[in-house]
Amino acid sequence: MILITGATGKIGQELVLDLSARRSHFKVMVRSKEAVKAMEAKGLKAVFGDFDHPETYAGALTDVQSVFLLATPQPDGLAIERKFLAACKAKDVHHVVRLSAMGANPWSSSALLRNHGRCEAELEDSGLPWTILRPTIFMQNLVAYMGQSIAKESTLDAPAGDASMPWVDTRDIAAVAGTVLTAKGHEGLVYELTGPESLTYAQVAERLSQLLKRQITYVNVPDGAAHQAMVAMGMSPWLAEGMITLYHHFRTNGPTAQVLQTVERIAGHAPRNLTAYLKENEAAFKSLQHAEVLRK
Repeated sequence: MILITGATGKIGQELVLDLSARRSHFKVMVRSKEAVKAMEAKGLKAVFGDFDHPETYAGALTDVQSVFLLATPQPDGLAIERKFLAACKAKDVHHVVRLSAMGANPWSSSALLRNHGRCEAELEDSGLPWTILRPTIFMQNLVAYMGQSIAKESTLDAPAGDASMPWVDTRDIAAVAGTVLTAKGHEGLVYELTGPESLTYAQVAERLSQLLKRQITYVNVPDGAAHQAMVAMGMSPWLAEGMITLYHHFRTNGPTAQVLQTVERIAGHAPRNLTAYLKENEAAFKSLQHAEVLRK
């Protein structure tokens, strides 16, 4: 039995679909009894478990052999994962696959990458068989966090400078995770996951302009303004600062721009490209006027 944590997020939802297609035995861990019922209504096996409440771990891990570990980044993330891994060991879990991030490093200047690096080290030292997945920036973030400004203002806003990034589709991350969770031979390995090409935000704006047949302008937002906007959207100040320093990492570290063949090697198919993703989600980037036309 596989336990999926983070099942309601971008990657977790895709992993549910991937494992369902493989006919794998799995259950999802969700943070409320209501969410359990909602998942069960969709035909999924669900169990109550909350990273903030260690007393729920044992029940969630019952009869589990493999775990997909995806925890929301937070200041005390290391302490939380340490307790969860101890519960995994007590329940004789055979394999933990952790979702991390490219550039993870215990000494990074980015709070997010530092958190990931320390949690990776904790997993490696836990005595549990492990695999770590380090994806780069998600294509899906363009719709989730920037779709509205693209539609309303025809701008693509980010504090990214001219950093180039090999955007990856969360479906490809899930495909790698599904393979690693259901096959032997991946223990003790770190997989860095990218899409097939590295692009700056300005180049993404150019592709959006071609797709939408109107000018989409990339706006390089100053760090302070970006931080304020993130907090205004409901992000915690800690996470907003982590995102700002993550963009610092993108701007100053060339290796994050490298395109790797990991998705094709592990999942067995070429990773999706950004142009195809933008076309698939064209409606989300349409102007409000066009959206009204489409609804009629």
